[in-house]
Amino acid sequence: MLGAATDAFAAHGRNVSLEEIARLAGVAPATLYRRFPSKEALIGELVSVFYGELVGLAEEALRLPPGEGLDRLLRTVGHRIATARGYLPFAWGELAGPEQVGHLRALTGRLLDDAKAAGAVDPRVTVSDVATVVWAVRGVIETAGDLAPDAWQRHLDFVSAGLRRAPEHLSAPPLAMEAVDRITGS
Repeated sequence: MLGAATDAFAAHGRNVSLEEIARLAGVAPATLYRRFPSKEALIGELVSVFYGELVGLAEEALRLPPGEGLDRLLRTVGHRIATARGYLPFAWGELAGPEQVGHLRALTGRLLDDAKAAGAVDPRVTVSDVATVVWAVRGVIETAGDLAPDAWQRHLDFVSAGLRRAPEHLSAPPLAMEAVDRITGS
């Protein structure tokens, strides 16, 4: 059912009905409603699965040579966001579980530390900066949509170059984690 829901949201956006999702899943609407009593419950499950996938991707990235994991994670996350456009905006709000978000932040921190130690990332880059990169990629994906589906990759290329060679005089201090929490609703 979750695969059908993902496909339905990607094809029809947030307004797709649970009845349509049930039809695509090949089940009776009552079957879908027994498992997911509301669209929000279904989206919550999709968000949980999405964050579980991100955690798995970050754990895989930690096994790469030092300095490669963070870039691989950002590119893979970008691809995953691009394929989850129909429901993904919900993933950044109150439906994201704090345990998964916290675990993902910790893994991202380890990847960032590895990248810094390998000289692949400017030592001033923070986990909050990496979160901002993901928000920007998501924004490009949502804005460009079907008109420029690969625009996020070009954007990430430029941002990644900036992470490696940040300007000597940054215009603003890094975001505090409290600001990240307020923005993401975590």
